[in-house]
Amino acid sequence: MNAVPHEDVDAKRCGRLPCAAMLRVQGEGRRDMRFLAMILCVLGVGVAALAAEPVTLTFIAGSGYIVSQGDFKVAVDGITSLETPAATQALMAAAQPPFDVNVILVTHSHSDHFDASLVARNMTANPAAFLVGPADVVGAVRTLAPALDSTRFQVAHPGFYAPQTVEAAGLSIDVFSFPLPGPENVGYRFRVGGLVFVDPGDLDFDTAPSDFARTGLSQAGAGREATDVLILPYFLFNAEYRWVLPSCPARLYVPTHAQLGDLALACETARSVTDRVLCFAASLETKTIELMPPP
Repeated sequence: MNAVPHEDVDAKRCGRLPCAAMLRVQGEGRRDMRFLAMILCVLGVGVAALAAEPVTLTFIAGSGYIVSQGDFKVAVDGITSLETPAATQALMAAAQPPFDVNVILVTHSHSDHFDASLVARNMTANPAAFLVGPADVVGAVRTLAPALDSTRFQVAHPGFYAPQTVEAAGLSIDVFSFPLPGPENVGYRFRVGGLVFVDPGDLDFDTAPSDFARTGLSQAGAGREATDVLILPYFLFNAEYRWVLPSCPARLYVPTHAQLGDLALACETARSVTDRVLCFAASLETKTIELMPPP
């Protein structure tokens, strides 16, 4: 059989994608070849649609966010009762949108980052959810919901100089040690929709530059990924702590740890330093991630 590229009405039905060029087949088997080409065309449309799906960030409260692309969602310190209205807590507990998440990442067990009861109830209502967090976080949830499958839990416990990599719901997550006085605090790096997100949890401002250097997050290089979206306490943008920022470069900063009444102040503080800032004005507000060119 001889086959030559042919762009006809079938290609137009495939959205005029370059991969949608059909084949005109001369001789026996032409119908089968056209059917196969049409199937490949449809698959190409599906892949293109997935690639074009925007990545969004939903602010919850304090330090909590949900990163989404289509139906895939990652909650980062996003299931907590602190400064969260009862109606929102009900959504969390019932795993209703936007809390119908695939992965729950918890940096540490402080109450502005984590509520064991709400996480346990969310995971009970949502069999698709996986939890990644320090041992005290995982232990607290498993105590409240002992019937949950143990495979849905990953204990985050990286070495001081040795990051840990875990997988949950098909998502590869790098875990880093960011020590604090008190409970274990870990930072996460993961990729959604081609964008690299980093959240170090709480930070010791005195050691933050060395912590970012130690973890390899302070710069991109051989075997290292540049950070696209960095979720940071907004205090780092205050004049007394700005010296820390060069150690944690990113294409977009998201200031956190602001009470709901201080969101405008947090935004103003961050934007006094850089225009590469994504700000929120209210809980459950969702914004599409739009990156500027690298600085």
